This record gives sequence, C-alpha cells and structure tokens, in this order.
Amino acid sequence: MSRETAAGPAGEATDGVDAAGTDTGGTEAGSAEAGSTKAGGSGWAVDRDVNLYWCGQTASAFGSVFTAIALPVVAVVHLNASAGAIGLISAAATAPILLFGFPAGALADRLVHPRRALILLDLICAVAVGVVALGLAAGAVSLLWLGVLCAVMGGASTLSTAVYFLHLRQLVGPDGIGGARARLQAGQYGAALVGRLLAGPAIAVLGAAAALSVDVASYALSAAALLTMRAPDLVPRGPAPSVLTMLRGAMAGMRVFTGDAFHRALGVFIIVPAATLAGVTTLTGPFLLRVIHLPTAAYGSLFALSGLMGLAGSAVAGRVLTPGRNARRVMLGAFTAGMVCSLLLPLAAGPLPLAAFCAAMGIGLPIFFGAIANVAVSSVLVSDMSEETLGRAMAALQVCLAAAGLVGALGCGVLGDWIGVRGALWTMGLIALAGIALSLPSALRAARRTESTPEPAPAPV
Repeated sequence: MSRETAAGPAGEATDGVDAAGTDTGGTEAGSAEAGSTKAGGSGWAVDRDVNLYWCGQTASAFGSVFTAIALPVVAVVHLNASAGAIGLISAAATAPILLFGFPAGALADRLVHPRRALILLDLICAVAVGVVALGLAAGAVSLLWLGVLCAVMGGASTLSTAVYFLHLRQLVGPDGIGGARARLQAGQYGAALVGRLLAGPAIAVLGAAAALSVDVASYALSAAALLTMRAPDLVPRGPAPSVLTMLRGAMAGMRVFTGDAFHRALGVFIIVPAATLAGVTTLTGPFLLRVIHLPTAAYGSLFALSGLMGLAGSAVAGRVLTPGRNARRVMLGAFTAGMVCSLLLPLAAGPLPLAAFCAAMGIGLPIFFGAIANVAVSSVLVSDMSEETLGRAMAALQVCLAAAGLVGALGCGVLGDWIGVRGALWTMGLIALAGIALSLPSALRAARRTESTPEPAPAPV
C-alpha cells in the first residue's frame, strides 16, 4: 500500500507526514540500501526488493492522482456540492484515524507479517474504488458514496501508515531509511506529475469512472509488487499481550512527542501545517473551478507544476540531509517556508492565465518545501524511536494529524460558506502562519540544544 494519505474530494491529495516522506532516486539511496542488509539479506536482494517497492509505489502514486482529480470534479461539477458538504466528505477520510489510530498502532507493533497486511490493504482499496467507479458508470453515485469511499480509504491509510516504516525498515535496515524513503518519494512525485498531465483530459474525454479504473489497476500493481518480493516477511515478536495491554501501549505512543522540548515543538510544526493542508485541500477544487473558473480539462494540468516542485524538493532533500546535517533545523525551515508560500493560492486573481499560474505556485511551492520537510521528519522520527515503539508512535502521530485535519477541513468548509472560498483560504493561511511564527524561536533553541548534546538511545515506550 503506497498511499499514505487518503485522497480527499476537494483537491489533490498530497503526502502527509506519514509517515506519510528525499533524494533523486540515485546514488545516495543506492548506497544506503546496499549497506543496510540487516533486514533484507544480501545487497542484491535488498536492491531487488526496493526496486519492486519503488515500482509498486510509483504505479500507485500515478493511479492515486486520477482519483484525487476525479473526486472534486464529481463533487463540485456533477453533484454541485457546497463548501460545507465538501468539508464533511473530506472529514470522512480522517474519522477512521481518530477512531482506530491508537489500536492500529498497537496492532502494527504486533504484526509478524507486515507485507501481507499491506497487500490486503491494497486489495481492499482496489475493491472500494472499483465499486465507486461502477456506480459512476451507472449514474448512481451521490455525495454519500464519496463520503463512504473517503472513509474506507482513511481506514486503510490508518493501518498502512503505521505499517509502512516497519516494512521499509525490514527491507533496508534503520540506516537505509533516509535514502530509500527519498528514492520512493521521488518516484511518487514523478509518477504524479505524469498523472496530473493526463488526468484532466482523461476525465473530460472518458469520464470519472475511467479515471477511477486507472486507480484500481494501480492498487493491483502495487499488491503484485509486494507479492513478488523475496526478502523474508517476518518480524520476530514475543508472546502476544492482552487487548487491554495493547491499548495501553498504543496510548503510550503519545509520550514520544512529549518527552523533550524539540518533540513538543515538532508536534506544533506537524499539526498546524496538517490542519492548514486539510482546509486548503477542501477548498482547492471549489476555488479553482468556481472562483477563477478553471476549465475541467485543465484542472489536472494545473498541478503539473506542483509535480515538478515535488521532484525538485525530493532532489534537494537528498542533498541537504547529508550525514552530519541537523535534520531538525531543515524540517523547521521547510515547514515555515511552506506556510508562507501557501498564501499565494488565495492571491490568484485577474486574467485566467495569470490566476492559474499564481494558483499553481500556491499549490506547488508548499509541496516543494513539504517534500523536504517530509524526509527530514522521517529521519528524525526513525532515528529517535526504537523498533518496538515505532508503530505506536506513528499511529499516535496519525491520530493527532487526523484531529487537526478534521478541524481544518470542517472549519474551512464552514468558513467557505460564511465568508466565501477566497476569504476562508486567507483566514486559514494567516492563522497557521501566526502559529508557526510564534513556535519557531523555541523550536530552533530546542534543535540547537539537541545538536550540541550526544544523541540518546531511543527510549522504550
């Protein structure tokens, strides 16, 4: 399962802090994988399995763009959904994370065969998207269908995000996480770039049902790639604890983010952008299609620049996050720059070409800095956590992100109905930027203190 976040109905899905996520996909990743054979066996076997994982994730990212582009077109153009209704549908994707996030983390830390779980989740998502595609072809889809699809995808994302790093660590070992993650993310952005160029015209010519069918095929390819890996799919575990003990352990994952000053600051820098992203994503479709009157056929193409930005950010991250470089400072700078650039979206106005370019920059530049921040966060979290607590800590993070996303999506939807789409985008962006600016000084001080002291061993939860 390569989708770390569920696609919402109002704007294009982006990789969240997952888990989700950089390098150009070249030498750094290769050297890391070749040198990290702890979990996957010989260097050749590790390279082969990581290549398969890259192929599956790349195909999956290509397909996810078709769904991410198709759903807002269906909701806004065909079903005439209001901003508030779109906010509710977007919130449906985060509700399962709030309900099942902590148990999912506990379950992830008890999984003996994480790859099997990822295959099963791919197949569940393929069936869910396929059912909606058939409903679209039959003309039976309503807003409820879109809400249920987002809920199913959100539920699958809840577990897959917790399992994702366990499986990747199983393939490349802890030292290879950064390079391998960078390579995988670069492939995802490249595939998404091609998908963005093709999705809009495909929807305009063939319809939304055909676009969703592409996503179904991509899930099948992702599952096939996982099935053909040769590395052992086995994580040794002790005796299974009781359900109550697992739930207590799941809640204990929250302590990872309260243990020191930087981790507390990290929570702000992850949650505030997540809430903003959810709100902006909710209103991106209505803003582009109704406010600046972008044609449906050009809707996906507008995100092509954001795809290039994602690739560029992946390349920059792979070079910036070298050994000895403080990933914490890189993360703080990237998140702050992304929040500033997100204000370009509500600035879009005037003649359509100018407005479309400004909107594309307002979408693309945050993705550029988000790609850098994503890899930096991954490096920080994986290095700070033990293998026994990683799943629970990632699930705790997902629950916090889901709560922030729920508030962002619903709040921006209500604001959109109240003060208009453009006004809601301005309000969300300025509030988020103020929160980041207030937290930045203390976060930088904590990062400097961490840099000047020896790195402690990950504390068990």
